[in-house]
Amino acid sequence: MQSNQPQKPHQPPGWGKLGRDALIYVVVALALWGMIGVMDGGKMAIAGGIAYNAILKAWKIIIAVFIVIGLIQVWIPPDKLSKVLGKEAGWKGLALASTIPMLIGGSPLTIFPLLKTLREKGASIAAVMAFIAAWSGKAPLLPLEIKFLGWHFAILRLVLIIPFAVTLGLTSEWILERIGEE
Repeated sequence: MQSNQPQKPHQPPGWGKLGRDALIYVVVALALWGMIGVMDGGKMAIAGGIAYNAILKAWKIIIAVFIVIGLIQVWIPPDKLSKVLGKEAGWKGLALASTIPMLIGGSPLTIFPLLKTLREKGASIAAVMAFIAAWSGKAPLLPLEIKFLGWHFAILRLVLIIPFAVTLGLTSEWILERIGEE
């Protein structure tokens, strides 16, 4: 016997909480913006302009990354990605996941959905963890890092990122497999 009530579309677990959290952040930000406006209307306009420009820049990046994620999901079969970043890729996949991310930018808002897609397509836990560790050591920031911290510091950090990423990836995979998180 079928019910006449409309079916709700399937949502991944946690989306309701994510929506509520996002709404809370927006409400708090608008309240703070309103308080600034009550105290100084000129600063409210400046803050609004800065927020508007930041949102526009972020949306351009977010849209581009989600297009790339969609293309990965459509064009790359799981078995192909698994050969490059999965367990069967071995050291080659781990080396790739520990070096390439240093060359790309992006924020957590763009990188983590990409990593989720890679994981769903067959990337190993070690590769994803190594990717995150290597991504945190972005090479495009190297000139700025050299200026403020010195070239010895910057080069040493850059060189140590790779073995750190490999170690973190392998250790994380080992731990997560032992506790059954695979």
